[in-house]
Amino acid sequence: MGCLLGCLESAAMSALPPGLFERERNRFHPTEACRGPWDPNAMHGGPPSALMARLALEHQPGNTEWFVSRLTSELLRPVPLEVLNARVEIRRPGRRLQLIDVSLFTADGTEVCAARVLRMAINDNGLDESSLPASGPPDVMPPEQCGTYDLTARHEPGMMMFGGVVDVRPAEGNFFETPGPGQSWFRLLVPTFVGEEIHPLDRACTTGDFPNAVSSVLAADEHLFINPDVTVHLHRLPVGDWVLLSAQTHVRRAGYGIAAGILSDRDGQIGTTVQSLMVASRP
Repeated sequence: MGCLLGCLESAAMSALPPGLFERERNRFHPTEACRGPWDPNAMHGGPPSALMARLALEHQPGNTEWFVSRLTSELLRPVPLEVLNARVEIRRPGRRLQLIDVSLFTADGTEVCAARVLRMAINDNGLDESSLPASGPPDVMPPEQCGTYDLTARHEPGMMMFGGVVDVRPAEGNFFETPGPGQSWFRLLVPTFVGEEIHPLDRACTTGDFPNAVSSVLAADEHLFINPDVTVHLHRLPVGDWVLLSAQTHVRRAGYGIAAGILSDRDGQIGTTVQSLMVASRP
């Protein structure tokens, strides 16, 4: 039985796109795995956020190894499933910390997404981390004991989208089926860049764009609750394949709200994420 399940999982993995973006110098070709839930011609917020985080991490590293401490991604307009050009610049230079600005443009020069990334130099300060307070392992069922939630089930059958390249295991709540706070494990199945390995930063940034889904309080067929931004803070990168998101949503009748969450791996917390929400009734 174990062999059969393993073969089925391998077959499913082989049918997935090889990544989110094909990199061609400073041009990035999105695969269908970037498609989001609100518009079949636009991306989910996770892929461009991961793309901008990776570009900021890799930009002119010199002899320094950098850690991405904060990513604030602004979705200026729906990000189309089209080739994107990138501009990356160091806004605040420094030996220990830097601010990096990243912008993504369509072929006609329209800026569709921008990010400000804080990166810090990795230096050994001599701390004994074992003596410091720690959150400890999350108090939820591990992903192997949780059922799978199909993020693509509410959309057109056979359409590849970002939900199809993320293995989701609800540990508490069940997305749109159980309104309110929730906790879910996420496992990204493809890398940000075709031909490369999945970077831990890919896992953290893509999971960080899901609080409004994990903790939705409104019916998705009656309301829109779209995030125009996301801010992810990290104090370490996730270890292993799985990232847990524990989230809660707050919305107001005036048309706005936030969704916020804690990011963890099997060993404990790794950071936080928060989204602003635009909340509207569907026409």
